Amino acid sequence: MTRKELNVFKKQLSTEKVLLLQGVSTKMKGSPKTGDPEGGDVCDIASSDRERELRLRLNERGREKLRAIEEALERIEDGSFGICEHCGAKIPKARLKVMPFTTSCVTCKSKEEKQRKLYEGTSDLALARDLGPDITREDED
Repeated sequence: MTRKELNVFKKQLSTEKVLLLQGVSTKMKGSPKTGDPEGGDVCDIASSDRERELRLRLNERGREKLRAIEEALERIEDGSFGICEHCGAKIPKARLKVMPFTTSCVTCKSKEEKQRKLYEGTSDLALARDLGPDITREDED
C-alpha cells in the first residue's frame, strides 16, 4: 500500500476517533444520577437506571471501537496495517474503506463467524439438554 493510501486511512481513522470521542462526551454530560429518590417514584428511578445502563453499554462499545481505531493507527505506523492477523494475507482495500480498523480478511472473518455461531448453537443445545424437558411444563402448583 502506498504512503498516500495510508495517509487517507489515517485521516479517516483520526476523524472517526474525534467523532466518537465527541459523541461519548456529549452522552456523558446528559447522564442523570442513578437511584435519586428526589427524581420521582420507583418506576422513574428504575427507568433512569435502565437508561444509564444503556448509556454505559453504548460507551463500552464506543471504548471498544476507540481501542480498535487506536490499534489501527499503530498498525499504520508499524507497517502492518491492511494485513490479516490470522492468515497474513492482504485485506482488500474495499473492506478497509468500509471498516478501516478491521484486522481480518473476509475469509478469516467468515470462518470466525461460523465458529462463533457453531459454538453458540452448541452451548444453547447443551443448556436445553441440561434443563431437560421440564423447562416447557408450567408449574402445576
